[in-house]
Amino acid sequence: MGCIITDTPEDLLREISLLKTSILNSGYLNRFRKEFLKTGFHACSNHLDIYGRFVALLPRLNFRYFALILNKQSEYYSTLVKTKSKEDIYDGLLKSLLKDRLLKRIDDTNTISVEQNLSNPSESRVNTRKKQLVSIISELNNNVIKKKTTGKSLQYEVFVQDKNNQPLFSIVDYMNHIVMKIYEGKHGKVENYMKENFRLIEPKIGCIHD
Repeated sequence: MGCIITDTPEDLLREISLLKTSILNSGYLNRFRKEFLKTGFHACSNHLDIYGRFVALLPRLNFRYFALILNKQSEYYSTLVKTKSKEDIYDGLLKSLLKDRLLKRIDDTNTISVEQNLSNPSESRVNTRKKQLVSIISELNNNVIKKKTTGKSLQYEVFVQDKNNQPLFSIVDYMNHIVMKIYEGKHGKVENYMKENFRLIEPKIGCIHD
């Protein structure tokens, strides 16, 4: 599970939009146009030529990346699933991922966008999920942030968005993909080009908790 933090979201959106326009106007990349229009920037779906263009953009963008990695082959995970649902595990990871990020930004107005990952989403289900997320952050605010900041309260707004409607999610997707390729291959073979990709994006990494 990953997230990015930026104080210049509009700049990031503009750069992603310019790259998208460049790809759609490229004669060389025209052969991938139909598929690209369907998927947008998606690390697992994009052709390597498009993948490379997006990775090359990442070092120029103003953001910091944070992630949690949960090994589903571990004894810890097998114990966890005996007592918790997948939804509870996900929300627990989300709390861990956001806690320190939000604590350090108590004086900011925080806009929090979370990818909508519901199966067969309806408007009512998306609204329910938003209320759940607001409840999670409210719990962090009341039980952690206020206590550590002598009563200060977090200012925030939560959005649950589809990945096709929020281009910033593509940054998280690509960062997650590169990190996981390195992580999964740490005891085996990692492709040299992926090692180079990691070197490019490494300065953007704030913390990865394994």
